[in-house]
Amino acid sequence: MIQQPILIVDDELEVRETLLEALGEQGYNAEAVASGEAALARMAERPFPVVLTDLHMPGGQTGLDLIGAIRHQFPDTLCVLITAYATLDTSIEALKRGAYDLIQKPFRLAEMEVVLNRALDHASLLEKVRGYQEELEGRILSRTRDLQEAHAEALALCDLELQALDAPSFKAALDPLLDRLAARCSPEGLGVYRRGKDGNLHCVAARGRLALPPRIGRPQPGPLVAPGLGYFEDHLLPLGHAGWLYLGFDSRSAFVETDPAFLLLARHLELVLRVR
Repeated sequence: MIQQPILIVDDELEVRETLLEALGEQGYNAEAVASGEAALARMAERPFPVVLTDLHMPGGQTGLDLIGAIRHQFPDTLCVLITAYATLDTSIEALKRGAYDLIQKPFRLAEMEVVLNRALDHASLLEKVRGYQEELEGRILSRTRDLQEAHAEALALCDLELQALDAPSFKAALDPLLDRLAARCSPEGLGVYRRGKDGNLHCVAARGRLALPPRIGRPQPGPLVAPGLGYFEDHLLPLGHAGWLYLGFDSRSAFVETDPAFLLLARHLELVLRVR
């Protein structure tokens, strides 16, 4: 059964009832109104992918006028014109107004079904295309926002680096970056270590629920888990050759060491460690 609704527009009650009965028996979902004005009012209440309208409707809009109004107000709707005067001029004018197809009276129901099925299939295809387009536009918009946020983050970090160059102390230089890191990753423990001459890691900045040890034993190359510092989950990550970053979490976290936003922050933190 064809579910997409069709709106029939004809000023003759007998024609409306006949078309509604015939199309209903064939499984079409159809409604009918007596004028162009009534059609536009009904279309404002619910969408109709296809409108089937008579050309001549005395006392109101003609079928051509209605098609023009529909194309302006409801551009996604396809209009099929029924006329007993299918001259070349009428056909050309109907196409100019935006008609999808034209049916000439007298017609057989089978002929109308062919036109309606083609129009409904076309309308369904257009709806899918619009859906794909909206999805694509949504993805592009989301990607654009992500890029804008990444650019804003990069600029903010550059500003923090410039502030670090003029900071009165090493702690004052590190604090803004550590604040940003804490806001993004939400660790309960946070610390920065530098390798000392003895090969061990010495804490140069620390904050959190638990006091971090002032010294950690000599680490192996690459990222490693730092055990025994009191947190349920902890990470000890190299900042290039400039130092090491510790993050401790009281419970299992969503932290990912390869997160681009985190890596960007870590590189800026590394740069501050190198220049101070």
